Amino acid sequence: MKDFRDIPDPIKSAVMNARSLAIWPIDESPMSDSYQTARYFQDQGWDIYPIHDLLDRILEVPVYRDIRLIPEDYDILLLFVQPDTLPEVVNAIFIADYIPPLIWAHEGIVDLASIDRISQAGIMVVMDRDLRLFHQFWCDRELDSDSNQESI
Repeated sequence: MKDFRDIPDPIKSAVMNARSLAIWPIDESPMSDSYQTARYFQDQGWDIYPIHDLLDRILEVPVYRDIRLIPEDYDILLLFVQPDTLPEVVNAIFIADYIPPLIWAHEGIVDLASIDRISQAGIMVVMDRDLRLFHQFWCDRELDSDSNQESI
């Protein structure tokens, strides 16, 4: 397990204030990490924008064939792509009309050159971390903090 303390406060704040998430690519298997993550955030009340080149709908929302087809701005782009395709994916992100303030790559997805490129563009980036686990941890900490405040 990755250390929950190694995420800078501005990124944690961006996640905790986010309400929408694009997921590239989504997998139609309910057992997949991308599907379970999409379901989790949808259950939290977030808008999800799944991306897949063959699916039409998933979790009762439309699936977009390309990142450039998402009709609204969103808070986080969550990547489940193959690590060796990350440079190509970053190229696609930079030619899109909209670039989100935070790009998060799931566990096992790391490319140092892509991290540098994204960071140099002024975009927050996290790689090799499970967004759902971090969000759950931070939400639990907020609940614990709120409980402690009430008992004072």
